Amino acid sequence: MIHPIYLSVIVPVHNEATRLERCIEALLPELKQYRHEIIFVDNGSTDNTPRLLEQAVCVYPSVQALRVSERGKGNAVREGMLAARGRYRYMCDVDLSTPASEIHRFLEFTRIYDVVIGSREIRPERTHTTPLRRFTGRIFHALVSDLVPGIRDTQCGFKMFRDVAAESIFENVSIGGMAFDVEALHLARVFGYELKEISVPWVIDEDSRVRLVGDSLEMLYDVTQIKPIIDRRVVT
Repeated sequence: MIHPIYLSVIVPVHNEATRLERCIEALLPELKQYRHEIIFVDNGSTDNTPRLLEQAVCVYPSVQALRVSERGKGNAVREGMLAARGRYRYMCDVDLSTPASEIHRFLEFTRIYDVVIGSREIRPERTHTTPLRRFTGRIFHALVSDLVPGIRDTQCGFKMFRDVAAESIFENVSIGGMAFDVEALHLARVFGYELKEISVPWVIDEDSRVRLVGDSLEMLYDVTQIKPIIDRRVVT
């Protein structure tokens, strides 16, 4: 099958009016060598994000904008992954805490593996974050490690999927919130896809939308729902 698009980049956004232009300007130089599309998925923004996305679509030929009314990063990423047309599909955060230049490394590995996962834990010295966030992340990982054995960092927002893997995984992802990564990677294991975790540089954005306590509790609840959902799918 000949793909009209080689690489799709999916960027979930919620109230990101101040960062959209910077994100696009960082991505485009790295993507120009590929047939590509950038899909921004607006996840219920209440600021100027929707209008700025409309303008970006008019200015940049490769930029697309989708809107998902139901809040939740998982909902936005799922919508973007299933709308994408690329042979390779890269999800990234709008703050590009892992630089856009890392896309090329992800592609090198995704030509071999079905799913490539950015990790802040393989070489933690490349990660610049707060001690509390690092501690919270490691506690969360300890609680979900049975669902994703061998994966050190499920929650890094930078991952790449081959098209077939992306479609079969995200057609079955049911968690709409931030714990969707755990379900997606667990499904990848269940479906027999080959996973590769690679070290990435990562710098915390002080304007992060993550609520350390509230989001962590919500994610832990969502994770408790994963195994029953998947068990029913495997049985049927």
